[in-house]
Amino acid sequence: MKLDKNPLFRKVASPWYDSDPFCLVISILAAHIFYFSTVGISVALEHHQYERYCWVPMTLTFLSGILLVTNLFRILSRMVNRFTEEE
Repeated sequence: MKLDKNPLFRKVASPWYDSDPFCLVISILAAHIFYFSTVGISVALEHHQYERYCWVPMTLTFLSGILLVTNLFRILSRMVNRFTEEE
């Protein structure tokens, strides 16, 4: 008889970078970077000599926004799954 490679009593270990506290820390850092880059966009647009470098804070805004949305979606989906499992 073959042994079951994935028994029911074994809990699946999730990687450290997929844990709730790490996702929360990443979301907080992404929110700070998003705010920093929006301030950078406004400063770059105020000064005529820096307008051509406005792409740098815009790129930061875009990338940190994607990271923030994906991590918040991940955290919220886990909270909803936990809430439905409790009921």
